[in-house]
Amino acid sequence: MSDTPEVVPRPPERRCYRHPDRRGGVSCQRCERPICPDCMHQASVGFHCPECTVQSGARPMTVRPMMVRSPSRPWVTQILLALNGLGFLYSVVASRSARGITRIDGGVLEDGSLLARAVTLRGGRLEWIGVDAGEYYRLVTSAFLHDGVFHLAFNMYILWILGQILEAGFGRARFLSLFIVSMLGGAFGALLLSAPNSPTVGASGAVFGLMGATVLVHRSVGGSIWRSPLAPLLMLNIVFTLLIPRISIGGHFGGLIAGAVLGALMLVLERRNAPVWATVSLGGMFSALLVAGSLIAAAS
Repeated sequence: MSDTPEVVPRPPERRCYRHPDRRGGVSCQRCERPICPDCMHQASVGFHCPECTVQSGARPMTVRPMMVRSPSRPWVTQILLALNGLGFLYSVVASRSARGITRIDGGVLEDGSLLARAVTLRGGRLEWIGVDAGEYYRLVTSAFLHDGVFHLAFNMYILWILGQILEAGFGRARFLSLFIVSMLGGAFGALLLSAPNSPTVGASGAVFGLMGATVLVHRSVGGSIWRSPLAPLLMLNIVFTLLIPRISIGGHFGGLIAGAVLGALMLVLERRNAPVWATVSLGGMFSALLVAGSLIAAAS
């Protein structure tokens, strides 16, 4: 018996059907041919090749991320969408409001929303609630609750579009790290700038962080997101933040800054071929700092 270990040959690397010299990590959702980032066109689900895009009559939207690291379905994005949907359905079922799904009020949002401190009536007695009262879970649960169907739909549409791009470009673990840091950045910004008893809900902080990272990704490949079909959507989000009352400006821009900073560092690590654990560890450090900052902001 030989002690020489058996060498398992590596499977051939998939190449773009239009550019054989380039890696084709993503498959067209219609014809299943491998495509490189230059040939990726955003579709309602996944990406299409140039030929299938023309055949479908859709408006071409070329996506040029970094080296594609997650060639399969955007599972993390889909799981995040599902969690937000479940959170909303639970809010609807448990809501004490008679106004239906266009506006949710009641115990679920009170118990899961983000706020520094407030007094509420529980079991016939007054109790302190909020992050400053030890309810640290609100930093997370608030991002998966929405106060109405339009709030949910707008955030989930942007999450679906940007999530596919960033998850394919960074890979699942890096993308999840980016989402978490953006979410916590939004929580920190909301606690820093909002009134202590002002409740905040929604994934907008995380979505704004993904927006910031997407802008940097486009710049890293020599493009401009403001000349892409994504531009009107991003501008609309910014206008809503600045003009519509009751929107948490601190939450939105806190997430934007956190996502942009981590996104920039992730691109630097990407160019240096850093391992996944290095980027995820960096995200963990950022998360710890943002949690600490949130606790300080809630107590101040």
